[in-house]
Amino acid sequence: MTGERVATARREAGLSQKELAERLGVSLWDVERIEDGQQDAVARLDELARATGKPRAWFGTGEAPAAESNGAEPVTRTDRAGVVLVLSAVAILVCVRFFTEVYKIVPRAANFLDIPIFIALVLGALLLPAVRSRMDTRHAFIFVFPALLVLVACALATLVNPTRVALPPALVFIYGYLAPIGIYLATYRIWPAGSALSLSRLFVVLALIQLVVVVAVDVPRFIPTQDPDLISGTFGTNAYQLVYFLILTGALLAGIFTFEPDRRVAKYVPFLFIAILATIFLAQYRALILTTAAALVLIGLLLGRFRARGVLIGFAVLATFVVTLSFTARSLPYLGLGPAVKAFTADPGQIVTERVRGLDHLAHLFTDHPRYMFTGTGPGTYSSRAWQTFAQADSTNPSNVAGRYALALTGGEVYGTDVSDEYVLPQASNPQVFQGSYALKVPFSDYTSLLAEIGFFGFCAMVFIYLAAMVRAGRLTLALRRVAVRGDPLPAMALASTVGFFVLLQMGILQSWLEVTRLTFPTWILLAVVTKEYHARFASDHAET
Repeated sequence: MTGERVATARREAGLSQKELAERLGVSLWDVERIEDGQQDAVARLDELARATGKPRAWFGTGEAPAAESNGAEPVTRTDRAGVVLVLSAVAILVCVRFFTEVYKIVPRAANFLDIPIFIALVLGALLLPAVRSRMDTRHAFIFVFPALLVLVACALATLVNPTRVALPPALVFIYGYLAPIGIYLATYRIWPAGSALSLSRLFVVLALIQLVVVVAVDVPRFIPTQDPDLISGTFGTNAYQLVYFLILTGALLAGIFTFEPDRRVAKYVPFLFIAILATIFLAQYRALILTTAAALVLIGLLLGRFRARGVLIGFAVLATFVVTLSFTARSLPYLGLGPAVKAFTADPGQIVTERVRGLDHLAHLFTDHPRYMFTGTGPGTYSSRAWQTFAQADSTNPSNVAGRYALALTGGEVYGTDVSDEYVLPQASNPQVFQGSYALKVPFSDYTSLLAEIGFFGFCAMVFIYLAAMVRAGRLTLALRRVAVRGDPLPAMALASTVGFFVLLQMGILQSWLEVTRLTFPTWILLAVVTKEYHARFASDHAET
């Protein structure tokens, strides 16, 4: 209770956590621990009273802080509501498909809970009293302005292609690409600074749940069938979503091991890292093996500049990758990892070549119809995930959850357009395998989808959003690393956010995965929390470099 009252007094005094720490002569981490209730504030009550202008007795009455004069709810209740809302959103997004597709306890319609989650967070941002302190809100412009440009591009593409564009696919297209920005803005508004550790703990718990599910549920099903698609954790029939989440949380664990060595999970990080990599290789999503390697190199580079411990961890991360991949390839030859790795190592350029060949349909489209380079064919009309949802609504693939709902929206008819029928479907209906993977040969990619459906300017705006997010996360990681205090959870979270966007930008090349809310929502939430916490600490110094 005292910690909550300290946080309330600080906000009402208009102080950032950094400014309060300076007045008290303690570290930022000490202030966070006091406000989180992990450090006793009794010995500092006199200093707190002077720093915040509150009577000493105000901190020790045990009574709930008074409501603000405008009739709003007490700040502490708002804090709890914001934390619960955000943590619940992440947990549901990560776990719901386990109960709809593996153990079918919940109707499959629950797979669309991302929509209620989006609505709940936006409504929370609108209705909950804002957690007030001198926070920087101008940072949102870098995402909001290009998002508005994407909307304009969608509107233009719809106006010039009125007979081709259908409303349901167009709305799904807009939601898939732009809802994450709304999630970021909503999370930033309702998240109470000083609660970063709770989100970090949740991601760690969810990572442990993935490993437990893989060992207890997936591996027993995998052994008799040797079907790597069954290695999916709580992500149902989507192994690639599991791989992405494990890369993200692997980065978080590496950061915890570096910056929070006293945390209980830190001592188990080397073993967890091996388990994570083994699971990624077992899932056999080969197109992401190189992405995993690139992500680990990035982790090594970022941590390698953090004193001797960071250098050691950076080398250990990369060595673990090599050893685990080699062991998995030798122990499970039927996965075909060995030949794939040898082929990629012998000629890395062939990956790029094969992916370009898989996307050459876009060149044919622009050659035949040059105007589409600027106007687009219309949102949801060519090869985006929104188009796939409706054009492949009658697919018998187990992962086709939205099919029957899409058919209901289109009157029972499979959706199709002239451009997709001519340029995309011939290749999509006969995908080829390259080194054991379809990913390099399928005609789907966020980048080609955006270029084809909303034109060059809409494409540039959307890609800029994700590049800007990765750059912001990276700058925050570097800034926090310089002022890192032992036990501070924020540097590890910033590292994970950087790696998350780094991987998403690569995944967008392979398929239309920037429209998958189970990948994008948690990543944008993580960035929002890191940004909010950083601004709370350094309200008078917003520079992120």
